[in-house]
Amino acid sequence: MTVLARIVAIICVLIAAFLIYAVVAAVASDEGARAGVAVLYVAIAAALGFAASRLWRMGGAGPSAT
Repeated sequence: MTVLARIVAIICVLIAAFLIYAVVAAVASDEGARAGVAVLYVAIAAALGFAASRLWRMGGAGPSAT
């Protein structure tokens, strides 16, 4: 279960990074970005980051080798 939680956390971080990249690319484009969509993407990225941190902590340190 701990490995699965950490894999899902990594996927959440990757999706969040892609959303932030999409906002940066849209802002840098000639047409600009729609404010509502940009805010929504950043909010979703923040929520995914929070979920990833909770999932990573849920994974724990694993069994000790001693």
